[in-house]
Amino acid sequence: MKICKCHFQFLNVLLPLFIFWHCSETPLDTELDHSSLQIDTLTIDEISGINYLVAPNLGSNEKLYLGIKDDLEIPITFIQIPLSNPNKPNYWTYPYDSTITIDSLRFIIFSKDSLLTQSSTPNLYFSPDSQFDENKSNYLDFQNFSLSGWFNLGQPNINIKTDTSTLFLYTELIWDIDTLIQSLSDTLDSNLVRTFAIKLTNSDTNFIELFSEEATTGDRDPQIIMYYKQVVLSEDTTMLDTSVVNIYSDGDLSIFEPSEFSNETNSLILSNGRGLRFVLNLFFPEDTLPVGSLIRSADLFLPTDSINNLENYSIIIDPIEVDSSVNDSISVYTIDPYNGIGFPYRVTGIKDTTEYIFSIKNILQNILLGNEINLGFKVVADEKNNPFDYVLFDLNHNLVKARLEIIYVYN
Repeated sequence: MKICKCHFQFLNVLLPLFIFWHCSETPLDTELDHSSLQIDTLTIDEISGINYLVAPNLGSNEKLYLGIKDDLEIPITFIQIPLSNPNKPNYWTYPYDSTITIDSLRFIIFSKDSLLTQSSTPNLYFSPDSQFDENKSNYLDFQNFSLSGWFNLGQPNINIKTDTSTLFLYTELIWDIDTLIQSLSDTLDSNLVRTFAIKLTNSDTNFIELFSEEATTGDRDPQIIMYYKQVVLSEDTTMLDTSVVNIYSDGDLSIFEPSEFSNETNSLILSNGRGLRFVLNLFFPEDTLPVGSLIRSADLFLPTDSINNLENYSIIIDPIEVDSSVNDSISVYTIDPYNGIGFPYRVTGIKDTTEYIFSIKNILQNILLGNEINLGFKVVADEKNNPFDYVLFDLNHNLVKARLEIIYVYN
């Protein structure tokens, strides 16, 4: 452990120590002549880490994907249409309403790719029985999966949308699903699940990105558009009203199958699409600082490998509360074996040139007080990041090492 200390005394204590602690984010600008308090610094560089693999689930990502890119294969994407919305009518009962005639149903997904062609679009499939969990399912659940029992609705029509100046807005992929009206509106099937799947015919050569239901407030979510006519009675007048309703997806998920990732640099890697995370071990026993010390600031610096210096890549660090990892032949965990404590200790790092900075004052102070145990930290990439991007961390960089810089006050 490398320790750097610079001693000096505060002048004139005007506030009790308790108030000083609870306002520690506000600099003291008052003279404290008669205090015996001292402020000190401590730098710790005994920091190590190890990668681990969790089968990727990107249910919160704002995009849906299909195809192969950067050694990642996405063979299938699932989309779920809800039974009903508590704030809206149950449109699936309309076929049984004698005043309503359904003209057509269209299934639509959206892309920002203006160059999509018919040959590069996926086939749409439907099954009333298949289910997936947007927040838990991963490629391990679908290793022997087959679409042989699903309705194959073929490829979509493509519609390019532009603004009044003919500037590109987005591309619509539209399927005619009139043949599914009876299946979608089956009131006798109490376990009916309206699950759709999209899959490329040539996934080894094509790759496409689509908007997920996380991307917008509804307008570009995957959806079914129902066109219908309704007889409306008004006093002695009978009118025929033509209407359109949008039934938005309430869950979708692209299944990522990561290939083996070659790490020739021996760096620690973060990648959502590959399921790569790491555990950080930090030397910080309870007697690291003098008894009664109050931590003014504690910044953890993790240097990145210069060969991959991404901007706007969000990274999260969370103190570990429960460690259920095992030391056997398991290579990929189905769920993360490291449970983080979360709020208020879970923090997002700030990128500063070639390193990330994390403020971990709160957890360290509580470790000193005996309120928490130091089991290390898990480091993960934010789910909103591009799943094909990755960041490498070099904890023993030849110019600057990973380190923890602490400023503390003691008596």
